[in-house]
Amino acid sequence: MTSHSKFYRAIIACLFVSFLFWSCGPSKKHKKEPTQQAQNATATRDWNRFPAIVERNTKNEVIALGDVHGGYERLVNLLSTAGLIQPTAQPQTPYAWSGGNRILVCIGDLIDKGDHSIEVIDLMMALESQAPSAGGEVIVTMGNHEAEFLANPNNKKAGEFRDELQGKGIDPESLRRGEKSYGEWLMERPFAARINDWFFAHAGNSAGKTLDELASGLRSVVDRGEWSSPLLIGEDSLLEAREWWKGSGDAKQLLDDYLRALGAKHIVFGHDPSAFHDKGNIGEEKDGRIFLIDVGMSPAIDYSKGALLLIEVEDKHVVATVLNADGIKKVLWQGGAL
Repeated sequence: MTSHSKFYRAIIACLFVSFLFWSCGPSKKHKKEPTQQAQNATATRDWNRFPAIVERNTKNEVIALGDVHGGYERLVNLLSTAGLIQPTAQPQTPYAWSGGNRILVCIGDLIDKGDHSIEVIDLMMALESQAPSAGGEVIVTMGNHEAEFLANPNNKKAGEFRDELQGKGIDPESLRRGEKSYGEWLMERPFAARINDWFFAHAGNSAGKTLDELASGLRSVVDRGEWSSPLLIGEDSLLEAREWWKGSGDAKQLLDDYLRALGAKHIVFGHDPSAFHDKGNIGEEKDGRIFLIDVGMSPAIDYSKGALLLIEVEDKHVVATVLNADGIKKVLWQGGAL
């Protein structure tokens, strides 16, 4: 065989090997890139420990708190006025639970707008761990601002919260990966709570679904890491909807249908402080079927200095009372003999 023949055969062999590698081997062009949802996915949530919807039956007083939005000092004053917290001598935990067996329900939007969101979270995390030893409970549900942050920490609403995190040397992206105590805690938030016949959720729109139907859908999107899902932050979602109770026909019938599906008689929500009644005040409509508790308490909004909705039983009747930051109480609604 001539030297030229050997040379040509070597060239052909090289070309053949290259062809095989190109057609069978990995290719940047055809390599499947991870989706945004996969990048956001975290370890599977323990839904038994951290259910999508918390359910409680109790005879204890229930206290509902609306959107805080980084208003730490006003939150401390409001909870102190209600006798839910008291100061301590410990710098790391300056306030401790003093609410006994009462149940405090916060319906989300702890973060953004105000510039003390981390202090708000620190306080709520501490109270959540302390309350059970006194027979009480603190339930913090997710708001649209928390869900939107987990979907995209760089969203335009989250500037103040990002600055706070970065000021403490925390990468905002680490939270949506479930890292650090803040990320893990945010991702474990329930999306709603049913306490006796009261349903609490950030925007309140259950869309006529049962608790099981709501919980199933929420578990599904969270397990896939789809924090941007319309089920969470779509315009008609449980966390984002506005004026959903008006519907397109008989508002009373719509509310009755929604409540029947939920096994409840009342829906308590926040999210839109100007939805009905005067801004800065807790409102009630449809004979106690719906209660709006976002009073714009953050200094960044400044509609009020805060207010709580107290739900308790008096003489076998349910009484809903407003307690404002100055300690003034006013009965808002009563009825429903037990």
